[in-house]
Amino acid sequence: MTKPAPRQSRTDREYILANLPSGTRRVQVINDQGAQQYKRPEDVDVDSDEIVIAKDGTPVVMRGKPGRKPKSPTLQPVTSQIAEVVEAREEHLETNDVILKVRQSADSEDTLDAVLQGLALEAASIEFDRIEAQRHGKETSNISTKRARVLKAMADVIIKRKQTSEGGVIDLESATFETLFGYMLETFKGAMAKGGCRAEQIEQTFTHLVSTLQEDNWKEEARSRMKDKTK
Repeated sequence: MTKPAPRQSRTDREYILANLPSGTRRVQVINDQGAQQYKRPEDVDVDSDEIVIAKDGTPVVMRGKPGRKPKSPTLQPVTSQIAEVVEAREEHLETNDVILKVRQSADSEDTLDAVLQGLALEAASIEFDRIEAQRHGKETSNISTKRARVLKAMADVIIKRKQTSEGGVIDLESATFETLFGYMLETFKGAMAKGGCRAEQIEQTFTHLVSTLQEDNWKEEARSRMKDKTK
């Protein structure tokens, strides 16, 4: 497993932003809170936003509008007010945390967390609507039914996650596993050094190890062994 790249300097970020691919609408960054998001190039904070770089060394960007191109011409809003609402809606969809995480990795732990947070927000919003309806003496059964459906969806996600965890199959793509595995490798490297291995031997061993871990069949074999163990 390779070491994380050194943090970018302000000059690095300014250079990257100045040399973005033509047609770039959004740039993926990690903000000072550690959250990934897409920002307009002009909105990137060069003092605190870490620009995400792909494996090929280029910044992760979004060109044009996300999704498939419409097969028929898009109808234009009939008024300027409606146009503002349409633009605001597109802005919301482009930067929505759940959508971004699903695009990055639909089955990751971060995506499940985002889904649960979104469902919890909707449940709380619906509960507020029910309280307001009760306060005004309005019928609330339909609102309660909607909230019950959202809560059931939350329960389904939580139960599914619990079953996966109890099944003993670790998510090899999760940030949690990556952090744990990195720590294990650091511990192994330190043990080799304490055991008297020369620095060049340690580096050569880890070079071969990283190469092996990057092979496609390594994770498949690891998952297969975990499943066999839980049978």
